[in-house]
Amino acid sequence: MNRTVIYARYSAGSGQTDQSIEGQVRECKAYIKKNKLQLVGIYADRHITGRTDRRPEFQKMITDAEAGAFDVLVVYTTDRFSRDKYDSAIYKRKLKDCGVQIRYAAENIPEGPEGILLEALMEGWAQYYSEELSRKILRGMHDTALKRKSTGSTVPIGYRIGENRQYEIDPDVAPHVVHAFEMYLEGATFADISRYFGEHDIRTGRGNLHNGQAIRRLLTSKRYIGEYKWSDVTIEDGMPAIVPEDLFYMVQKKMEKNQKRRPPSAEYYLSGKLFCGECGSNYKGISGTSHTGQKHYYYKCTGKGCTAPNLPARDFESFIASEVADALIDPEALDQIAQKLCEYQKKDAPPAAMEPEKKLARIEKQLDALVYNLSQRPGSDALLNKLDELEAEREELRAEIAISSGDRRPDPLQDPEALKDGILAFLSGFSFDDEVKHNQRIIDAFVRKVVKKQKKILIELNLSGVEPLELEDLVEFDQNSNWWR
Repeated sequence: MNRTVIYARYSAGSGQTDQSIEGQVRECKAYIKKNKLQLVGIYADRHITGRTDRRPEFQKMITDAEAGAFDVLVVYTTDRFSRDKYDSAIYKRKLKDCGVQIRYAAENIPEGPEGILLEALMEGWAQYYSEELSRKILRGMHDTALKRKSTGSTVPIGYRIGENRQYEIDPDVAPHVVHAFEMYLEGATFADISRYFGEHDIRTGRGNLHNGQAIRRLLTSKRYIGEYKWSDVTIEDGMPAIVPEDLFYMVQKKMEKNQKRRPPSAEYYLSGKLFCGECGSNYKGISGTSHTGQKHYYYKCTGKGCTAPNLPARDFESFIASEVADALIDPEALDQIAQKLCEYQKKDAPPAAMEPEKKLARIEKQLDALVYNLSQRPGSDALLNKLDELEAEREELRAEIAISSGDRRPDPLQDPEALKDGILAFLSGFSFDDEVKHNQRIIDAFVRKVVKKQKKILIELNLSGVEPLELEDLVEFDQNSNWWR
């Protein structure tokens, strides 16, 4: 039997309780039992949003996966894993590299290319919905921020919240923050500063020990020179400064210098998908340095003796992603894809998880029948134990319904129109500031294979029954300038 773990999460909020975790775990356990898997552990993050990867139990799960502790991860739905598309892609790749399968108790993600596409779109939909919901809440928080008051987010180390909800310097911790800046300027590494904080029991706002990324965020945060920043609100001198400006900017200069020493790494998003139409070989990613010292990244045909030109990686990836997005935004194509994905999801799907309201109604009927049976056999221990069990489950469901009433969203897997909204948000780069990462997500989700011929490019999509995109004479590569024209 495959060793299986469960990951469950619910977001921060005054109305959230552990009942939400119990409901997710209950459905995941039912899925595990039905599929004859072996449950070996449960990870649960409480009151933490899925839009960050700074979740203690989530990180523990990743660490355990890297140690080979389990083979299968079961999550209630895709948005319980993450509501951030960047984080989701990174950590799913990590789990895949560790040989871990990810399964969903309440969503049917089929095997094969359609499953890749469907899972990516579900992630995009989850983030789209999450951020749309957030906008409604942020309006009130925006006004709070303009008053330089805390919006309820994690308090940065070195500060505390005063009676008027404005930031104050914490006299016990602030000197250690200043010393961290001084340590870095004197040559200390992030690891050195992490150990220093650990020795003095200085933890993050969430109570965790500082890792390298936490130290980097601390050393680059302008709040320590008095800048209050929240969303689109930036107020200079909006909070008390802890670090002298000259020290802060000397640290920034040194960090920038150290960063330049590291050679940039490159990812080739079409790796394994790009093939030469002349000789049939695959392309591989290569890099080279020009006489000016600038690094360039290309795709090179691996065919022996093939004269197909190298393709500049980022430009070619951008071109492919743009053409795919333009083709699929067409209303007819969009409708076809949404319909097919809904059909794939329903095909051979396990019975959908029953909605809490329907479960509650079913339990109420069982309780009525049980009470009648107890009136006939008042001394039955078995009936009394069953009564206790059903009453406990009823209370869990009531709590689950109460806390989720404000967070209901349409199920795009059952509603093609809702799924089309999610696809459009995904293709348009909703909430993506990084164009390169947006191109990567489109390629990962939609593209199965690209064939580059001399005057033609064929793009096969991750969806059976949909004709490949055929691009005629749209781009021409100039080998002399190594650029698109």
